[in-house]
Amino acid sequence: MSAPPVGPGPVWDAVNGLAAFGALGAALELGLVDALADGGLPAPDLAAAVGAADDGAVELLAELLVSLGLLTTDGVAFGLTPVAERFLTRDSPASMAALATLSPGPWSGWQQLAGTIRSGSVPAGTAADLTAMYPDLVRATAPTQRAVATGVAAALAERGLWPEAPHVVDLGCGSGAWLTALLADRADATAVGVDLPGVLPVAASRVDDAGLSARVTLIEGDYLEVDLPAGCAHVVVLAHVLRAEPPERARQLLARAVDLAAPGGVVVVADYPRPDRAAEPDPGRDAVLAAARHELVLSLTMAAATPGRGVTVADLRAWAAGCGAELTDVLQPVPRQTVFLIRTAPATERDEP
Repeated sequence: MSAPPVGPGPVWDAVNGLAAFGALGAALELGLVDALADGGLPAPDLAAAVGAADDGAVELLAELLVSLGLLTTDGVAFGLTPVAERFLTRDSPASMAALATLSPGPWSGWQQLAGTIRSGSVPAGTAADLTAMYPDLVRATAPTQRAVATGVAAALAERGLWPEAPHVVDLGCGSGAWLTALLADRADATAVGVDLPGVLPVAASRVDDAGLSARVTLIEGDYLEVDLPAGCAHVVVLAHVLRAEPPERARQLLARAVDLAAPGGVVVVADYPRPDRAAEPDPGRDAVLAAARHELVLSLTMAAATPGRGVTVADLRAWAAGCGAELTDVLQPVPRQTVFLIRTAPATERDEP
């Protein structure tokens, strides 16, 4: 029996990815998702709610969002799926509405990706675009990262790694979501957050709004170069920074984090790990990569606009072992958010010659 003819489905799926992203962006810009927050609407009413003159185009947009699993319809009215209600309405505590359009990074990075791959370096214009985008991007990540950090605090407590008065160092603190979530869990906790000058005001605003300014010190600068005492922290956070760095600098950053952690402390790495590289031919490799599409897309997003190429679990294990630490736990506090706990050696082991 002959095999069925090969069809172009995977090609169309890749081609149509841009249209799906554009449809979601248009829906968010129009306020279409929020317009359905109180209940379903037929296309003419939905068009009126978002101030659109063309209810036929609104209907087409809504139908495409149904096909993507973001809206639902009975053929007359459109409504939100539970996913859209939780993650795409702007007032939801878990909202990704702002992040959804910023996550791909600067569009110039994708337009020039072939050239970046050929040359091995990101164009200066794309790097500048990313720098300008960073404050809005880190601000948009805050709802998701707050939920992740809250889950991590509970996991640390379960493992005896979260004392009553911990000191936290967050290298690349971004929006400040990790700082505020962790300190909200411990009334006597203190923290230091480090990030670049263009980003740090976002963290400062969040820390101030949370009433935590007296317990948080924010430092501008490169997280490999700022002056911090070794062994000062119970917990060191590296949240979504390693994959944006070239391998050697990422290794150095993890080593810095381990050095800052107190004996028996923990380095918390939140990232989107690529699959480990295959050591030999693997007939199941296609399935491994298909299951990791999300992580691969986010790693390539880094390659389009930064010197980073993503990070693997094997990288983390090797880098940790190289500085006397051990990757001991892999968590997923919320879906699609992976967190690694890297524990430092107790004082007795560190002191051994």
